[in-house]
Amino acid sequence: MKFRLSLIISVFLLVVTPIVITGLVTVQASERVLQAEAARQGITVQITEINQVRENIIYLLIIGTVVSLAGAGIFTSELANSVNIIKRGLDALSRDVNVSIPPSRGVMGEIAQSINQMAESLRETTNHRDALLASSPNGIITIDQQGKVILFNPAASNLSGIDKQAALGNDYRAVDLALPLVELLGAALRGEVSVLAKEETLFRADGTHLSAAISTSMLRNDNNDVVGALALIIDLREKRLLEAQVLRANRLAGIGELAAGVAHEIRNPLTAVKGYAQVLDEELPPDDERHEYTSVIVNEVNRLERIVRGLLAFARPSQSQFQMEKLQDMIEETLVLVDSGEFRHRIKLIKDFEPNINVQVDREQFKQILLNLLLNAGQAIREQGTIKLVTRQQQGFVTIKVCDSGIGIPYANLDKLFDPFFTTRESGTGLGLAIVHQLVDLHHGEIKVNSVEGKGTEFALVLPVRQGV
Repeated sequence: MKFRLSLIISVFLLVVTPIVITGLVTVQASERVLQAEAARQGITVQITEINQVRENIIYLLIIGTVVSLAGAGIFTSELANSVNIIKRGLDALSRDVNVSIPPSRGVMGEIAQSINQMAESLRETTNHRDALLASSPNGIITIDQQGKVILFNPAASNLSGIDKQAALGNDYRAVDLALPLVELLGAALRGEVSVLAKEETLFRADGTHLSAAISTSMLRNDNNDVVGALALIIDLREKRLLEAQVLRANRLAGIGELAAGVAHEIRNPLTAVKGYAQVLDEELPPDDERHEYTSVIVNEVNRLERIVRGLLAFARPSQSQFQMEKLQDMIEETLVLVDSGEFRHRIKLIKDFEPNINVQVDREQFKQILLNLLLNAGQAIREQGTIKLVTRQQQGFVTIKVCDSGIGIPYANLDKLFDPFFTTRESGTGLGLAIVHQLVDLHHGEIKVNSVEGKGTEFALVLPVRQGV
């Protein structure tokens, strides 16, 4: 309103003032011309004639003033409306960069178009920045000079366990960030130190923790003044997992070579011990108590031979023969091997199969993998329970899950689960899951374990649909 009034007054002064001045000058000039003409002709100019000229000029001035004011009013109104539209558009743009100023005519329309083009460039830059922050796997946190959280991307929320909205706008020391992160951000904000990829264990608000590499630095303005701090958080869990897999592979390779040598060295003596025990058993009288001893010798040798066969299977598995197979058919064939009367009496089997899944595997090796997992699941169920089999196919991979409602696996044992000779059962050899892991590796797959003591265990087998693709 103030702008419109100021504009009207300015236009009024600019239009009316020249007209009035011009009119006064014209009246005086007209009087002088009439008097000069009368003097030349030797006549006297009547006052009425001069007044008549003055009135005509004044009428013309009034008409010109009115017309000029009307034109100025129209121009002023349109200009004020255009300026107000641009002003409202700029106010809206300050809150939302997706707003556009409505088009208008003339110079103000060109100004609005230029502002819209600048806003479009700003939107593209903002959208690119937001997409970068949203898709970054690394957590990014920035704080201002007062310690208020300005930026908190989704990865930072995921890694810290803190909701983005709970962090933004609040002091970084009051949002439950892990202590090492708080300390490093504070040091950077004070200008004391910047760090690069410092490895820390971050304990989160929900009680979990993770390994992360933290980098911090100061944020400076154009005058090189510190205006905030930045923290970059890199999740090291995948790196630690890969390192563990490499260490396990190297350890298993060494154990495999050792196992192969041991198996060959003890196979022949075992054969001799078993043979002589059987000869002794045949030579003893039928009622001799020593038959019990020879029977124990033969049984124990048989158990050792099973271990030797397991060692050889672990150390030097047979060459895989990959072919496209129907997944459900292989599972059903394996279930026949475990679905005995005792198994059927104790365990309820639940099948959740996605139909028509084909996968390229070695049929016998796959059945061996699944058989070991099913036997483990059955042994984990002490009395009554369920085993659920789930199959799914997605993006070139097949997932087979074996879920049991058994006793579960202690957390401390999860890392050792696939190590040779590791077992919690008195009669176990500790080679079953080690062989499973090796066969899965031969299929270029992955096996994952999720277990809760007292609730059960889930083995998830992930295999590529086609080998070598």
